[in-house]
Amino acid sequence: RRYEIRGFSTAQIDLSSPESTSKLDGIVDRDTTIIMNASAMVKNQDFHLFKREISMFINLANPQLLSKIGHLIYVSSHGIYGHRYDSVITEVSRPKPDNFYSSAKFIGELIFTRVCADHNIALTILRPAIIYGRNDFRSPIFKFITNVRLGKEIEMHGDDSTRITLVHKFDLWRIIHSVINDFKLGDYNVISDDSDISLVDLAEMIFKICGVRTGIKFVSSHKIPLSSKFDTSKFKTDFPGFTFTNLENGLRDYIDDNSDIKRD
Repeated sequence: RRYEIRGFSTAQIDLSSPESTSKLDGIVDRDTTIIMNASAMVKNQDFHLFKREISMFINLANPQLLSKIGHLIYVSSHGIYGHRYDSVITEVSRPKPDNFYSSAKFIGELIFTRVCADHNIALTILRPAIIYGRNDFRSPIFKFITNVRLGKEIEMHGDDSTRITLVHKFDLWRIIHSVINDFKLGDYNVISDDSDISLVDLAEMIFKICGVRTGIKFVSSHKIPLSSKFDTSKFKTDFPGFTFTNLENGLRDYIDDNSDIKRD
């Protein structure tokens, strides 16, 4: 299928401004799918940005605007379940957001679920793990590789039991494309098959790919260590045959030219 795709920067449409959001009125109709992937926070725990994030959701969810479209895809976060969960997580597990970022993502889910239900708008909620890939400047992977490039130790908060889950940005786009093509509705936790990895193992994988080992430095942190397990059977049922990018191959996105990596 062919689609007309339009993307908007914050400079063009600032979702935290009701006046700016109204610019969408003239370009949407019932054949329109809006992909809501914007965020004011970017993992930042600043309360001012938290308020701005909620404003973005409220403005986009304005029934005068949203009732005109046919389908909303909201990119939430697996972070809504909190840093630590005692049982295996599925799509029906109780959310336990434990910081401003995950709280904002969950509030967004509540807002869009209510408005879409009230106005008969198809809704798909995706909860990806930490997104990584080329041009990423925010994930732990980028920070780890940056330190290795500079010949510095990889610094990590927590201890050797801390784990993270990841999904490649290209995989997320492929999933969104499938959601649009096949009109998949509902909510899905998007977790790559081989992405449940300890920070120590991730660091060792990066050392291997970079061809140099700069060492690991643990930094004390008051944060709860990350430790969660996901059951992705719902995703596998509705996206049969979907293959995620191998983590080691995905990491190579960051290293096009190893010449700038400092070696002894």
